[in-house]
Amino acid sequence: MRTLAGLLTDACRAHGRRTFLVYPEGPDEALRQESYAEFLLAVQAWAAFLQRQGVQPGDRVGILTPKSPLQVRALYAAWWAGAIAVPICETLGDLELGFIIRDSEPKLLLCDPSVLQKVTANRGAVPLFSFADLPATTAADNALAAAARTEDDVAALIYTSGSTGMPKGVMLSHRNFCVNAASAAAVFRFSTQDRLLSLLPYWHSYALVCEVMTVPLCGGQTAIPKDMRDFRRNVRAYQPTVILLVPRIADALKSGIQKRLAESPERSRRLFERAVHNASRIFTAGPRLSGGMLRMLAHHAFFDPLVFRRIRASLGGQLRFFVSGGAPLDIEPQIFFKYLGIPIHQGYGLTESTPIISANVPERHKLGSSGALLPWLQPEHGGDYAFRDEQGRLGKTLRGELLVKGDCVMKGYWRHTDASAKTLAEGWLHTGDMGYVDAEGFLFLEGRRGNLIVLAGGEKLHPEHVEDAIKTSPLVTECMVIGEQCKNLYALVNADPETTAALSAPQRLECLRLAVQEKTRHLAAYQRPKDVLVLPDFSVDAGTLTATLKVRRPLIWQKHGADISAFLTRNGEDTASKRGVGIASSKVLESLGRT
Repeated sequence: MRTLAGLLTDACRAHGRRTFLVYPEGPDEALRQESYAEFLLAVQAWAAFLQRQGVQPGDRVGILTPKSPLQVRALYAAWWAGAIAVPICETLGDLELGFIIRDSEPKLLLCDPSVLQKVTANRGAVPLFSFADLPATTAADNALAAAARTEDDVAALIYTSGSTGMPKGVMLSHRNFCVNAASAAAVFRFSTQDRLLSLLPYWHSYALVCEVMTVPLCGGQTAIPKDMRDFRRNVRAYQPTVILLVPRIADALKSGIQKRLAESPERSRRLFERAVHNASRIFTAGPRLSGGMLRMLAHHAFFDPLVFRRIRASLGGQLRFFVSGGAPLDIEPQIFFKYLGIPIHQGYGLTESTPIISANVPERHKLGSSGALLPWLQPEHGGDYAFRDEQGRLGKTLRGELLVKGDCVMKGYWRHTDASAKTLAEGWLHTGDMGYVDAEGFLFLEGRRGNLIVLAGGEKLHPEHVEDAIKTSPLVTECMVIGEQCKNLYALVNADPETTAALSAPQRLECLRLAVQEKTRHLAAYQRPKDVLVLPDFSVDAGTLTATLKVRRPLIWQKHGADISAFLTRNGEDTASKRGVGIASSKVLESLGRT
Protein backbone atom coordinates (compact mmCIF):
# COMPACT_ATOMS: atom_id res chain seq x y z
CA MET A 1 0.00 0.00 0.00
CA ARG A 2 1.19 3.52 -0.77
CA THR A 3 0.51 7.10 0.22
CA LEU A 4 -0.45 9.77 -2.30
CA ALA A 5 3.10 11.15 -2.26
CA GLY A 6 4.27 7.63 -3.02
CA LEU A 7 1.72 7.36 -5.84
CA LEU A 8 3.20 10.49 -7.46
CA THR A 9 6.76 9.22 -6.92
CA ASP A 10 5.91 5.94 -8.65
CA ALA A 11 4.21 7.77 -11.51
CA CYS A 12 7.27 9.95 -12.07
CA ARG A 13 9.57 6.95 -11.95
CA ALA A 14 7.52 5.10 -14.58
CA HIS A 15 6.30 8.00 -16.73
CA GLY A 16 8.52 10.99 -15.91
CA ARG A 17 8.86 12.29 -19.45
CA ARG A 18 5.24 11.69 -20.37
CA THR A 19 2.69 14.51 -20.21
CA PHE A 20 0.57 14.65 -17.08
CA LEU A 21 -1.31 17.98 -17.31
CA VAL A 22 -2.53 19.81 -20.42
CA TYR A 23 -3.88 23.35 -20.00
CA PRO A 24 -3.99 26.77 -21.69
CA GLU A 25 -1.20 29.14 -20.70
CA GLY A 26 -0.09 32.67 -21.57
CA PRO A 27 -1.84 35.53 -23.36
CA ASP A 28 -2.48 33.41 -26.45
CA GLU A 29 -3.70 30.48 -24.29
CA ALA A 30 -1.58 27.99 -26.19
CA LEU A 31 -1.84 24.48 -24.79
CA ARG A 32 0.96 23.73 -22.32
CA GLN A 33 1.94 20.12 -21.74
CA GLU A 34 3.49 19.59 -18.30
CA SER A 35 5.33 16.32 -17.78
CA TYR A 36 5.20 14.21 -14.63
CA ALA A 37 8.81 15.15 -13.87
CA GLU A 38 8.10 18.89 -14.25
CA PHE A 39 5.00 18.56 -12.10
CA LEU A 40 6.93 16.84 -9.30
CA LEU A 41 9.58 19.60 -9.22
CA ALA A 42 6.86 22.24 -8.90
CA VAL A 43 5.15 20.21 -6.15
CA GLN A 44 8.40 19.98 -4.19
CA ALA A 45 8.93 23.76 -4.43
CA TRP A 46 5.45 24.47 -3.07
CA ALA A 47 5.79 21.80 -0.37
CA ALA A 48 9.03 23.43 0.79
CA PHE A 49 7.18 26.76 0.96
CA LEU A 50 4.46 25.19 3.11
CA GLN A 51 7.06 23.79 5.48
CA ARG A 52 8.72 27.21 5.75
CA GLN A 53 5.35 28.57 6.88
CA GLY A 54 5.30 26.05 9.69
CA VAL A 55 3.05 23.38 8.14
CA GLN A 56 3.61 20.08 9.95
CA PRO A 57 2.35 16.57 9.14
CA GLY A 58 -1.31 16.38 10.07
CA ASP A 59 -1.95 20.13 9.70
CA ARG A 60 -4.78 21.17 7.42
CA VAL A 61 -4.13 23.25 4.30
CA GLY A 62 -7.20 24.91 2.79
CA ILE A 63 -7.28 25.31 -1.01
CA LEU A 64 -9.76 27.62 -2.75
CA THR A 65 -9.68 28.23 -6.48
CA PRO A 66 -11.67 27.87 -9.68
CA LYS A 67 -10.65 24.76 -11.63
CA SER A 68 -6.94 25.12 -12.31
CA PRO A 69 -3.76 23.05 -12.86
CA LEU A 70 -2.35 24.96 -9.88
CA GLN A 71 -5.02 23.33 -7.76
CA VAL A 72 -3.60 19.91 -8.61
CA ARG A 73 -0.13 21.19 -7.68
CA ALA A 74 -1.41 22.59 -4.38
CA LEU A 75 -3.07 19.28 -3.47
CA TYR A 76 0.06 17.24 -4.07
CA ALA A 77 2.21 19.89 -2.34
CA ALA A 78 0.04 19.48 0.77
CA TRP A 79 0.43 15.68 0.63
CA TRP A 80 4.17 15.96 -0.03
CA ALA A 81 4.48 18.10 3.11
CA GLY A 82 2.44 15.52 5.05
CA ALA A 83 -0.54 17.85 5.48
CA ILE A 84 -4.25 17.18 5.15
CA ALA A 85 -5.63 18.88 2.04
CA VAL A 86 -8.96 20.70 2.41
CA PRO A 87 -10.25 21.64 -1.06
CA ILE A 88 -13.10 24.13 -0.59
CA CYS A 89 -15.71 25.25 -3.10
CA GLU A 90 -14.84 28.81 -4.07
CA THR A 91 -18.44 29.70 -4.99
CA LEU A 92 -19.91 29.02 -1.54
CA GLY A 93 -21.76 31.80 0.22
CA ASP A 94 -20.10 33.55 3.14
CA LEU A 95 -22.01 31.52 5.74
CA GLU A 96 -20.83 28.12 4.50
CA LEU A 97 -17.37 29.29 3.46
CA GLY A 98 -16.69 30.84 6.83
CA PHE A 99 -18.07 27.76 8.59
CA ILE A 100 -15.76 25.35 6.71
CA ILE A 101 -12.69 27.51 7.37
CA ARG A 102 -13.51 27.68 11.08
CA ASP A 103 -14.43 24.00 11.29
CA SER A 104 -11.32 22.65 9.54
CA GLU A 105 -8.92 25.01 11.37
CA PRO A 106 -6.33 25.14 8.57
CA LYS A 107 -2.74 26.11 9.28
CA LEU A 108 -2.99 28.34 6.23
CA LEU A 109 -5.07 28.93 3.11
CA LEU A 110 -3.95 28.88 -0.52
CA CYS A 111 -6.14 30.55 -3.12
CA ASP A 112 -6.28 31.78 -6.67
CA PRO A 113 -5.90 35.56 -7.03
CA SER A 114 -9.42 35.72 -8.50
CA VAL A 115 -11.01 34.76 -5.16
CA LEU A 116 -8.53 36.53 -2.88
CA GLN A 117 -10.96 39.25 -1.79
CA LYS A 118 -13.75 36.80 -0.98
CA VAL A 119 -11.47 34.47 0.99
CA THR A 120 -9.92 37.41 2.86
CA ALA A 121 -13.38 38.43 4.07
CA ASN A 122 -14.03 34.96 5.51
CA ARG A 123 -10.66 33.67 6.70
CA GLY A 124 -10.62 35.15 10.18
CA ALA A 125 -7.04 35.07 11.46
CA VAL A 126 -5.88 32.20 9.23
CA PRO A 127 -2.78 33.09 7.14
CA LEU A 128 -3.64 33.43 3.47
CA PHE A 129 -1.39 33.11 0.41
CA SER A 130 -2.26 33.67 -3.21
CA PHE A 131 -0.92 31.21 -5.77
CA ALA A 132 0.92 34.23 -7.18
CA ASP A 133 2.92 34.44 -3.93
CA LEU A 134 4.19 30.87 -4.12
CA PRO A 135 7.71 30.20 -5.40
CA ALA A 136 8.86 28.81 -8.68
CA THR A 137 11.01 25.69 -8.79
CA THR A 138 14.47 26.00 -7.25
CA ALA A 139 17.34 23.54 -7.12
CA ALA A 140 17.31 23.55 -3.32
CA ASP A 141 13.66 22.50 -3.13
CA ASN A 142 13.92 19.72 -5.71
CA ALA A 143 15.66 17.42 -3.30
CA LEU A 144 12.88 17.74 -0.71
CA ALA A 145 11.78 14.31 0.45
CA ALA A 146 8.13 13.61 1.10
CA ALA A 147 7.11 13.78 4.74
CA ALA A 148 6.64 10.41 6.38
CA ARG A 149 2.96 9.39 6.46
CA THR A 150 1.16 6.06 6.69
CA GLU A 151 -1.64 4.73 4.52
CA ASP A 152 -4.11 5.12 7.39
CA ASP A 153 -3.35 8.81 7.99
CA VAL A 154 -6.02 11.27 6.86
CA ALA A 155 -5.12 12.75 3.45
CA ALA A 156 -8.06 15.09 2.88
CA LEU A 157 -11.19 16.57 4.38
CA ILE A 158 -13.88 16.68 1.71
CA TYR A 159 -16.87 18.66 2.89
CA THR A 160 -20.25 17.21 1.97
CA SER A 161 -22.76 19.30 0.07
CA GLY A 162 -24.97 19.81 3.10
CA SER A 163 -28.35 19.16 1.40
CA THR A 164 -29.95 18.80 4.85
CA GLY A 165 -27.58 20.86 6.98
CA MET A 166 -24.19 22.49 7.26
CA PRO A 167 -21.39 20.60 5.49
CA LYS A 168 -19.49 17.92 7.37
CA GLY A 169 -15.83 17.18 6.70
CA VAL A 170 -15.39 13.60 5.49
CA MET A 171 -12.02 12.24 6.64
CA LEU A 172 -10.48 10.24 3.80
CA SER A 173 -7.17 8.43 4.23
CA HIS A 174 -4.33 7.73 1.84
CA ARG A 175 -5.54 4.11 1.76
CA ASN A 176 -9.08 5.20 0.87
CA PHE A 177 -7.85 7.24 -2.10
CA CYS A 178 -5.26 4.80 -3.41
CA VAL A 179 -7.58 1.77 -3.27
CA ASN A 180 -10.46 3.58 -4.98
CA ALA A 181 -8.16 4.95 -7.67
CA ALA A 182 -6.74 1.49 -8.31
CA SER A 183 -10.26 0.01 -8.54
CA ALA A 184 -11.35 2.70 -11.00
CA ALA A 185 -8.22 2.20 -13.10
CA ALA A 186 -8.89 -1.54 -13.26
CA VAL A 187 -12.54 -1.37 -14.31
CA PHE A 188 -12.17 1.49 -16.82
CA ARG A 189 -8.89 0.10 -18.18
CA PHE A 190 -7.28 3.52 -18.44
CA SER A 191 -3.84 3.53 -20.06
CA THR A 192 -1.02 5.86 -21.06
CA GLN A 193 -3.04 6.64 -24.20
CA ASP A 194 -5.95 8.15 -22.29
CA ARG A 195 -6.54 11.85 -21.83
CA LEU A 196 -9.28 12.73 -19.34
CA LEU A 197 -10.81 16.12 -19.94
CA SER A 198 -11.50 17.84 -16.64
CA LEU A 199 -14.76 19.76 -16.16
CA LEU A 200 -15.68 19.01 -12.55
CA PRO A 201 -14.28 20.63 -9.39
CA TYR A 202 -11.68 18.98 -7.18
CA TRP A 203 -13.62 19.64 -4.00
CA HIS A 204 -15.83 16.90 -5.50
CA SER A 205 -14.28 13.51 -4.68
CA TYR A 206 -15.42 12.00 -8.00
CA ALA A 207 -13.16 14.22 -10.12
CA LEU A 208 -10.47 14.30 -7.45
CA VAL A 209 -9.98 10.52 -7.50
CA CYS A 210 -10.38 9.92 -11.23
CA GLU A 211 -8.33 12.81 -12.59
CA VAL A 212 -5.81 13.57 -9.84
CA MET A 213 -5.07 10.00 -8.68
CA THR A 214 -6.29 7.41 -11.19
CA VAL A 215 -4.64 9.16 -14.14
CA PRO A 216 -1.12 9.10 -12.59
CA LEU A 217 -1.61 5.42 -11.73
CA CYS A 218 -2.04 4.75 -15.44
CA GLY A 219 0.47 7.27 -16.79
CA GLY A 220 -2.28 9.09 -18.65
CA GLN A 221 -3.06 12.79 -19.06
CA THR A 222 -5.50 15.22 -17.47
CA ALA A 223 -6.56 18.16 -19.64
CA ILE A 224 -7.90 21.17 -17.72
CA PRO A 225 -9.71 23.80 -19.80
CA LYS A 226 -9.78 27.36 -18.49
CA ASP A 227 -13.57 27.25 -18.17
CA MET A 228 -16.68 25.85 -19.89
CA ARG A 229 -16.39 28.41 -22.68
CA ASP A 230 -12.84 27.23 -23.36
CA PHE A 231 -14.08 23.63 -23.37
CA ARG A 232 -16.86 24.33 -25.88
CA ARG A 233 -14.60 26.41 -28.14
CA ASN A 234 -11.48 24.21 -28.04
CA VAL A 235 -12.60 20.66 -27.32
CA ARG A 236 -11.22 19.55 -30.71
CA ALA A 237 -7.77 20.76 -29.70
CA TYR A 238 -7.90 18.97 -26.34
CA GLN A 239 -8.76 15.65 -28.05
CA PRO A 240 -10.03 13.86 -24.93
CA THR A 241 -10.55 10.12 -24.82
CA VAL A 242 -12.73 10.26 -21.68
CA ILE A 243 -14.81 13.05 -20.15
CA LEU A 244 -16.20 12.98 -16.62
CA LEU A 245 -19.50 14.80 -16.30
CA VAL A 246 -22.64 15.21 -14.25
CA PRO A 247 -26.22 15.01 -15.63
CA ARG A 248 -26.46 18.77 -16.16
CA ILE A 249 -23.44 18.75 -18.48
CA ALA A 250 -24.79 15.67 -20.30
CA ASP A 251 -28.11 17.45 -20.86
CA ALA A 252 -26.31 20.59 -22.07
CA LEU A 253 -24.19 18.62 -24.55
CA LYS A 254 -27.26 16.79 -25.85
CA SER A 255 -29.19 20.06 -26.20
CA GLY A 256 -26.26 21.65 -28.03
CA ILE A 257 -26.10 18.83 -30.57
CA GLN A 258 -29.86 18.90 -31.07
CA LYS A 259 -29.81 22.66 -31.55
CA ARG A 260 -27.17 22.39 -34.27
CA LEU A 261 -29.22 19.66 -35.94
CA ALA A 262 -32.36 21.81 -35.80
CA GLU A 263 -30.47 24.56 -37.62
CA SER A 264 -29.21 22.15 -40.31
CA PRO A 265 -30.79 21.70 -43.74
CA GLU A 266 -33.85 19.46 -43.83
CA ARG A 267 -31.95 16.79 -45.76
CA SER A 268 -29.36 16.54 -42.96
CA ARG A 269 -32.09 16.31 -40.32
CA ARG A 270 -33.84 13.49 -42.16
CA LEU A 271 -30.57 11.63 -42.55
CA PHE A 272 -29.88 11.93 -38.81
CA GLU A 273 -33.37 10.65 -38.00
CA ARG A 274 -32.83 7.63 -40.25
CA ALA A 275 -29.45 6.98 -38.62
CA VAL A 276 -31.01 7.12 -35.15
CA HIS A 277 -33.89 4.88 -36.19
CA ASN A 278 -31.45 2.30 -37.57
CA ALA A 279 -29.30 2.51 -34.43
CA SER A 280 -32.36 1.97 -32.24
CA ARG A 281 -32.85 -1.40 -33.95
CA ILE A 282 -29.23 -2.45 -33.34
CA PHE A 283 -28.15 -1.32 -29.90
CA THR A 284 -29.35 -3.06 -26.75
CA ALA A 285 -29.21 -2.00 -23.09
CA GLY A 286 -25.85 -3.77 -22.83
CA PRO A 287 -22.76 -4.24 -25.02
CA ARG A 288 -24.45 -6.80 -27.29
CA LEU A 289 -25.62 -5.74 -30.76
CA SER A 290 -28.76 -7.11 -32.38
CA GLY A 291 -31.09 -6.36 -35.30
CA GLY A 292 -29.69 -8.37 -38.17
CA MET A 293 -26.74 -8.23 -40.52
CA LEU A 294 -28.20 -5.68 -42.96
CA ARG A 295 -28.98 -3.11 -40.26
CA MET A 296 -25.53 -3.52 -38.71
CA LEU A 297 -23.91 -3.18 -42.12
CA ALA A 298 -25.93 -0.01 -42.81
CA HIS A 299 -24.82 1.39 -39.47
CA HIS A 300 -21.12 0.63 -39.76
CA ALA A 301 -20.71 1.28 -43.49
CA PHE A 302 -23.06 4.21 -44.01
CA PHE A 303 -24.80 5.93 -41.07
CA ASP A 304 -21.92 5.91 -38.60
CA PRO A 305 -19.21 7.34 -40.92
CA LEU A 306 -21.59 9.77 -42.64
CA VAL A 307 -23.57 11.02 -39.62
CA PHE A 308 -22.33 10.01 -36.19
CA ARG A 309 -18.60 10.28 -36.89
CA ARG A 310 -19.03 13.97 -37.76
CA ILE A 311 -20.59 14.62 -34.37
CA ARG A 312 -17.79 12.73 -32.65
CA ALA A 313 -15.27 14.83 -34.59
CA SER A 314 -16.80 17.97 -33.06
CA LEU A 315 -15.76 16.54 -29.67
CA GLY A 316 -12.19 15.91 -30.73
CA GLY A 317 -12.58 12.65 -32.62
CA GLN A 318 -10.82 10.54 -29.96
CA LEU A 319 -13.58 10.35 -27.35
CA ARG A 320 -14.23 6.76 -26.19
CA PHE A 321 -16.92 7.41 -23.60
CA PHE A 322 -18.26 9.71 -20.90
CA VAL A 323 -18.52 8.78 -17.23
CA SER A 324 -21.45 10.31 -15.36
CA GLY A 325 -21.66 10.65 -11.59
CA GLY A 326 -22.81 12.98 -8.86
CA ALA A 327 -26.54 12.37 -9.47
CA PRO A 328 -28.75 9.87 -11.33
CA LEU A 329 -28.69 10.28 -15.09
CA ASP A 330 -31.94 9.98 -17.02
CA ILE A 331 -32.18 7.20 -19.59
CA GLU A 332 -32.73 9.55 -22.57
CA PRO A 333 -29.20 11.03 -22.78
CA GLN A 334 -27.76 7.55 -22.17
CA ILE A 335 -29.60 6.21 -25.23
CA PHE A 336 -28.85 9.30 -27.32
CA PHE A 337 -25.07 9.21 -26.83
CA LYS A 338 -24.89 5.44 -27.19
CA TYR A 339 -26.35 5.80 -30.68
CA LEU A 340 -23.68 8.42 -31.44
CA GLY A 341 -20.94 5.95 -30.54
CA ILE A 342 -19.79 7.78 -27.38
CA PRO A 343 -21.78 6.14 -24.58
CA ILE A 344 -22.29 7.69 -21.17
CA HIS A 345 -21.40 5.12 -18.52
CA GLN A 346 -23.21 5.94 -15.32
CA GLY A 347 -21.51 5.29 -12.01
CA TYR A 348 -22.44 5.71 -8.38
CA GLY A 349 -20.68 6.64 -5.19
CA LEU A 350 -20.60 9.07 -2.32
CA THR A 351 -17.92 11.10 -0.62
CA GLU A 352 -17.97 8.75 2.37
CA SER A 353 -16.82 5.87 0.11
CA THR A 354 -14.05 7.89 -1.62
CA PRO A 355 -16.32 7.86 -3.78
CA ILE A 356 -16.87 5.17 -6.43
CA ILE A 357 -18.99 2.19 -5.44
CA SER A 358 -20.18 0.99 -8.86
CA ALA A 359 -19.78 1.84 -12.52
CA ASN A 360 -20.85 0.82 -15.99
CA VAL A 361 -17.91 0.23 -18.33
CA PRO A 362 -17.61 -0.40 -22.08
CA GLU A 363 -17.29 -4.16 -21.74
CA ARG A 364 -20.05 -4.54 -19.14
CA HIS A 365 -22.92 -2.12 -18.85
CA LYS A 366 -26.68 -1.88 -18.69
CA LEU A 367 -28.55 1.32 -19.49
CA GLY A 368 -30.53 2.63 -16.54
CA SER A 369 -28.31 0.94 -13.97
CA SER A 370 -25.45 2.34 -11.92
CA GLY A 371 -23.21 -0.51 -13.07
CA ALA A 372 -21.47 -3.37 -11.33
CA LEU A 373 -19.80 -2.99 -7.95
CA LEU A 374 -16.10 -2.10 -7.97
CA PRO A 375 -13.45 -4.66 -6.98
CA TRP A 376 -12.82 -3.12 -3.54
CA LEU A 377 -16.28 -4.32 -2.46
CA GLN A 378 -15.57 -7.97 -3.24
CA PRO A 379 -14.68 -10.39 -0.39
CA GLU A 380 -11.33 -11.25 -1.95
CA HIS A 381 -10.36 -7.58 -1.53
CA GLY A 382 -11.72 -7.34 2.01
CA GLY A 383 -14.98 -5.59 1.12
CA ASP A 384 -18.65 -6.45 1.24
CA TYR A 385 -22.13 -5.05 0.57
CA ALA A 386 -25.71 -5.76 1.61
CA PHE A 387 -29.20 -4.26 1.58
CA ARG A 388 -31.35 -3.62 4.63
CA ASP A 389 -35.07 -3.85 3.87
CA GLU A 390 -38.03 -2.25 5.68
CA GLN A 391 -38.23 -5.19 8.10
CA GLY A 392 -34.59 -4.73 9.09
CA ARG A 393 -33.39 -7.85 7.31
CA LEU A 394 -29.91 -7.83 5.78
CA GLY A 395 -29.00 -9.54 2.52
CA LYS A 396 -27.57 -9.18 -0.98
CA THR A 397 -30.78 -10.13 -2.81
CA LEU A 398 -33.09 -7.80 -0.90
CA ARG A 399 -34.45 -4.39 -1.86
CA GLY A 400 -33.57 -1.66 0.61
CA GLU A 401 -30.82 0.66 1.84
CA LEU A 402 -27.36 -0.12 0.46
CA LEU A 403 -24.70 -0.82 3.09
CA VAL A 404 -21.01 -1.21 2.22
CA LYS A 405 -17.72 -1.94 3.97
CA GLY A 406 -14.10 -2.07 2.83
CA ASP A 407 -10.89 -0.11 2.28
CA CYS A 408 -12.63 2.89 0.69
CA VAL A 409 -14.98 3.65 3.59
CA MET A 410 -14.14 6.93 5.32
CA LYS A 411 -12.53 7.17 8.73
CA GLY A 412 -15.46 9.29 9.91
CA TYR A 413 -16.71 12.87 9.98
CA TRP A 414 -14.34 15.55 11.24
CA ARG A 415 -15.48 16.58 14.74
CA HIS A 416 -18.80 14.74 14.40
CA THR A 417 -18.38 11.52 16.37
CA ASP A 418 -22.13 11.02 16.85
CA ALA A 419 -22.84 11.35 13.12
CA SER A 420 -19.89 9.06 12.35
CA ALA A 421 -21.21 6.39 14.73
CA LYS A 422 -24.67 6.54 13.14
CA THR A 423 -23.40 6.43 9.55
CA LEU A 424 -20.83 3.68 10.30
CA ALA A 425 -23.09 1.61 12.56
CA GLU A 426 -22.48 -2.11 13.00
CA GLY A 427 -19.37 -2.03 10.83
CA TRP A 428 -21.26 -0.86 7.71
CA LEU A 429 -21.33 2.46 5.90
CA HIS A 430 -25.04 3.29 5.66
CA THR A 431 -25.30 5.03 2.29
CA GLY A 432 -28.89 6.26 2.70
CA ASP A 433 -29.55 5.20 -0.90
CA MET A 434 -32.29 2.68 -1.64
CA GLY A 435 -32.00 0.07 -4.35
CA TYR A 436 -31.10 -3.48 -5.31
CA VAL A 437 -28.67 -5.57 -7.38
CA ASP A 438 -30.26 -7.51 -10.23
CA ALA A 439 -29.53 -11.10 -11.25
CA GLU A 440 -26.72 -9.95 -13.56
CA GLY A 441 -24.95 -8.00 -10.81
CA PHE A 442 -26.00 -4.46 -11.82
CA LEU A 443 -26.89 -1.94 -9.15
CA PHE A 444 -30.18 -0.06 -9.51
CA LEU A 445 -30.91 2.91 -7.24
CA GLU A 446 -34.37 4.23 -6.44
CA GLY A 447 -33.75 7.30 -4.29
CA ARG A 448 -32.65 8.60 -0.91
CA ARG A 449 -34.14 6.94 2.15
CA GLY A 450 -34.91 10.30 3.79
CA ASN A 451 -36.70 11.61 0.68
CA LEU A 452 -39.35 8.88 0.59
CA ILE A 453 -42.83 10.33 -0.02
CA VAL A 454 -45.91 8.55 1.37
CA LEU A 455 -49.15 9.70 -0.24
CA ALA A 456 -52.46 9.81 1.63
CA GLY A 457 -53.52 6.59 -0.08
CA GLY A 458 -50.45 4.76 1.25
CA GLU A 459 -48.51 4.75 -2.03
CA LYS A 460 -44.76 5.20 -1.52
CA LEU A 461 -42.25 6.64 -3.95
CA HIS A 462 -38.82 8.21 -4.10
CA PRO A 463 -39.09 11.59 -5.87
CA GLU A 464 -35.71 11.56 -7.62
CA HIS A 465 -36.65 9.52 -10.69
CA VAL A 466 -39.81 11.63 -11.21
CA GLU A 467 -37.76 14.83 -10.92
CA ASP A 468 -35.11 13.51 -13.30
CA ALA A 469 -37.77 12.66 -15.89
CA ILE A 470 -39.31 16.14 -15.65
CA LYS A 471 -35.92 17.85 -15.98
CA THR A 472 -35.40 16.27 -19.40
CA SER A 473 -37.87 18.85 -20.70
CA PRO A 474 -36.11 21.87 -22.26
CA LEU A 475 -38.69 24.05 -20.48
CA VAL A 476 -37.54 23.00 -17.01
CA THR A 477 -34.21 23.82 -15.35
CA GLU A 478 -34.95 22.48 -11.85
CA CYS A 479 -37.66 20.45 -10.17
CA MET A 480 -38.71 19.34 -6.70
CA VAL A 481 -41.55 16.87 -6.29
CA ILE A 482 -43.76 17.03 -3.18
CA GLY A 483 -46.75 15.06 -1.91
CA GLU A 484 -46.16 13.83 1.64
CA GLN A 485 -49.62 13.01 3.10
CA CYS A 486 -51.27 14.44 -0.01
CA LYS A 487 -53.79 12.73 -2.24
CA ASN A 488 -51.59 13.45 -5.27
CA LEU A 489 -48.05 14.29 -6.26
CA TYR A 490 -47.06 17.84 -7.31
CA ALA A 491 -44.10 19.41 -9.13
CA LEU A 492 -42.36 22.62 -8.06
CA VAL A 493 -40.36 23.77 -11.08
CA ASN A 494 -38.04 26.48 -12.35
CA ALA A 495 -38.85 27.54 -15.91
CA ASP A 496 -36.04 27.84 -18.43
CA PRO A 497 -35.76 31.58 -19.18
CA GLU A 498 -34.73 31.13 -22.81
CA THR A 499 -37.32 28.60 -23.96
CA THR A 500 -40.19 30.33 -22.11
CA ALA A 501 -39.17 33.98 -22.67
CA ALA A 502 -41.83 34.70 -25.30
CA LEU A 503 -44.69 33.25 -23.23
CA SER A 504 -47.07 35.07 -20.91
CA ALA A 505 -47.33 33.72 -17.36
CA PRO A 506 -50.55 31.73 -18.07
CA GLN A 507 -49.08 30.36 -21.32
CA ARG A 508 -45.86 29.40 -19.56
CA LEU A 509 -47.75 27.55 -16.82
CA GLU A 510 -49.88 25.65 -19.33
CA CYS A 511 -46.80 24.66 -21.36
CA LEU A 512 -45.05 23.48 -18.21
CA ARG A 513 -48.10 21.43 -17.20
CA LEU A 514 -48.13 19.76 -20.61
CA ALA A 515 -44.36 19.15 -20.44
CA VAL A 516 -44.65 17.51 -17.01
CA GLN A 517 -47.51 15.33 -18.25
CA GLU A 518 -45.51 14.27 -21.29
CA LYS A 519 -42.30 13.52 -19.40
CA THR A 520 -44.09 11.44 -16.73
CA ARG A 521 -46.52 9.63 -19.03
CA HIS A 522 -44.54 6.38 -18.68
CA LEU A 523 -44.79 6.36 -14.88
CA ALA A 524 -47.43 4.80 -12.67
CA ALA A 525 -50.54 6.93 -12.17
CA TYR A 526 -49.66 7.86 -8.58
CA GLN A 527 -46.15 8.96 -9.70
CA ARG A 528 -47.50 11.55 -12.16
CA PRO A 529 -47.77 15.07 -10.70
CA LYS A 530 -51.31 16.44 -10.71
CA ASP A 531 -50.26 20.08 -11.04
CA VAL A 532 -47.26 22.39 -11.39
CA LEU A 533 -46.14 25.40 -9.35
CA VAL A 534 -43.52 27.72 -10.84
CA LEU A 535 -41.09 29.02 -8.20
CA PRO A 536 -38.19 31.51 -8.37
CA ASP A 537 -35.00 29.86 -9.57
CA PHE A 538 -33.27 27.60 -7.08
CA SER A 539 -29.63 28.63 -6.74
CA VAL A 540 -26.47 28.21 -4.73
CA ASP A 541 -26.50 31.90 -3.81
CA ALA A 542 -30.06 31.65 -2.47
CA GLY A 543 -29.12 28.54 -0.54
CA THR A 544 -31.77 26.40 -2.26
CA LEU A 545 -29.12 24.41 -4.15
CA THR A 546 -25.98 22.92 -2.70
CA ALA A 547 -22.58 23.55 -4.28
CA THR A 548 -23.03 20.25 -6.13
CA LEU A 549 -26.43 21.49 -7.39
CA LYS A 550 -28.60 19.22 -5.26
CA VAL A 551 -31.96 20.62 -4.16
CA ARG A 552 -32.16 21.65 -0.52
CA ARG A 553 -35.72 20.56 0.19
CA PRO A 554 -36.08 21.98 3.72
CA LEU A 555 -34.86 25.41 2.64
CA ILE A 556 -37.26 25.51 -0.31
CA TRP A 557 -40.08 24.79 2.12
CA GLN A 558 -38.84 27.56 4.39
CA LYS A 559 -38.48 30.16 1.63
CA HIS A 560 -41.64 29.30 -0.32
CA GLY A 561 -43.83 27.58 2.26
CA ALA A 562 -46.69 30.10 2.01
CA ASP A 563 -46.87 29.82 -1.80
CA ILE A 564 -46.65 26.02 -1.65
CA SER A 565 -49.42 25.79 0.97
CA ALA A 566 -51.69 28.08 -1.06
CA PHE A 567 -50.97 25.98 -4.17
CA LEU A 568 -51.88 22.76 -2.34
CA THR A 569 -55.09 24.33 -0.99
CA ARG A 570 -56.14 25.27 -4.54
CA ASN A 571 -55.68 21.63 -5.46
CA GLY A 572 -57.92 20.43 -2.67
CA GLU A 573 -55.25 19.26 -0.27
CA ASP A 574 -55.53 19.65 3.50
CA THR A 575 -52.51 21.89 4.09
CA ALA A 576 -52.97 21.80 7.89
CA SER A 577 -51.64 18.24 7.90
CA LYS A 578 -48.56 19.40 5.97
CA ARG A 579 -47.58 22.17 8.35
CA GLY A 580 -45.31 19.83 10.23
CA VAL A 581 -43.03 19.61 7.21
CA GLY A 582 -42.49 23.37 7.06
CA ILE A 583 -42.13 23.70 10.84
CA ALA A 584 -39.61 20.89 11.04
CA SER A 585 -37.68 22.39 8.14
CA SER A 586 -37.57 25.80 9.81
CA LYS A 587 -36.27 24.31 13.04
CA VAL A 588 -33.52 22.49 11.17
CA LEU A 589 -32.46 25.66 9.38
CA GLU A 590 -32.59 27.76 12.55
CA SER A 591 -30.21 25.30 14.20
CA LEU A 592 -27.87 25.55 11.20
CA GLY A 593 -27.63 29.30 11.64
CA ARG A 594 -26.39 28.72 15.17
CA THR A 595 -23.80 26.12 14.14
